[in-house]
Amino acid sequence: MTAKTFVLAHGSWHGGWCWSRVAQRLRGLGHAVHAPSFTGMGERAHLLNKDISIETFVEDLVQLIATEELTDVVLVGHSFGGVPITGVADRIPEKIAHLVYLDAVVPESGKNAFSTYPAREAQARIAAAQETHAGLAVPAPDNLPAVLGLAEGTPDYAWVRRRLTPHPLGAYATALTLRAPAGNGLPRTYVHCIKPSFPLTEDSRRRVRSSPGWNWVELAAPHGAPITNPDEVAHLLLQI
Repeated sequence: MTAKTFVLAHGSWHGGWCWSRVAQRLRGLGHAVHAPSFTGMGERAHLLNKDISIETFVEDLVQLIATEELTDVVLVGHSFGGVPITGVADRIPEKIAHLVYLDAVVPESGKNAFSTYPAREAQARIAAAQETHAGLAVPAPDNLPAVLGLAEGTPDYAWVRRRLTPHPLGAYATALTLRAPAGNGLPRTYVHCIKPSFPLTEDSRRRVRSSPGWNWVELAAPHGAPITNPDEVAHLLLQI
């Protein structure tokens, strides 16, 4: 098997750590894997600041790819991570071999991530940011959403809960401007985690299903698949 290069982008409140099990499996098979945390999140939580926007997250990935001199990248975005990988594909398509949206948000140009969420959810996150971090960041939920597939009281539940960090509000609230439609004409696959289906990405899935050029895969796993089903996720990525 030819060695591949993967860049794995995490979702809301998480960090690169959430990919550790998938990355271990891919590296064990000889592939190169990079799983950065976005500015202000994960091990970079100390960099949280008022100037973070979605462009900050896009640039985090662009600079990683440039600095590590990566080419033919399989760029994977989980959940919210679909937004910044879309920006990367728009900026440096020549570096990307394939885009993978793992149960992810697919943004529209000129709109922010919140525009893809139900209005009540977006409003709740904005209110939570105002109440806890003066509008700077959305606090991690006290109880993990059941859709992640992690049972309360288990070691994995505790592991995830203690590692979550606030999500910079600006990354949700600022618009992503694209020069081309999402995906920029690159090979791209949408992976729908169906056990259970994640309501917040329904709008994105609907648009993907009605747009040409997309591969569609259904994975019998919950939304937290990188943590709960790393074997299946790694296997799927290797089939791309």
